Amino acid sequence: MQSLIERIRAIFLEMGFHEIEGDYVQSAGWNMDALFIPQDHPAREMQDTFYLNEPKSIEVEQQRVEQWASIHQHGGDTGSAGWGGEFSEETARKGLLRTHTTVNTVQYIAEKPEEPCRVFSVGRVFRKESIDRTHLPEFTQIEGIIMEPGANLPMLVSTLKPF
Repeated sequence: MQSLIERIRAIFLEMGFHEIEGDYVQSAGWNMDALFIPQDHPAREMQDTFYLNEPKSIEVEQQRVEQWASIHQHGGDTGSAGWGGEFSEETARKGLLRTHTTVNTVQYIAEKPEEPCRVFSVGRVFRKESIDRTHLPEFTQIEGIIMEPGANLPMLVSTLKPF
């Protein structure tokens, strides 16, 4: 498995991507709210996500929490109608083990929203799964993103073909 991960890492690097990393422990806000996953979505339940007792809560910039709340409740300034309903700042600050590496990408883009990039992430993620021969509560996820002027579907296809 590790040799496959290293080969995929090498391919991304050969293609001009930059590797980004992130912590296993994240806030529910960065792990889910920033990705517009509704706070009442079933994937957020204890049956799917490892919420932590320590740290039970993770500090997140108030401005960021307010941005997520606005977008979830009424779409903010995105043109979306949002999910409606209430948004819980307490829920957004809950500590958890990340359920995907997309949290790395969304944090990277939030820090550099105007900077074109080609980044990828390889890392362990954690989900409460019924253990069997094909499922474990932790696995490795690999993802990449191209954010630059002119990025389009044909570019995605021509990037994926080498894999």
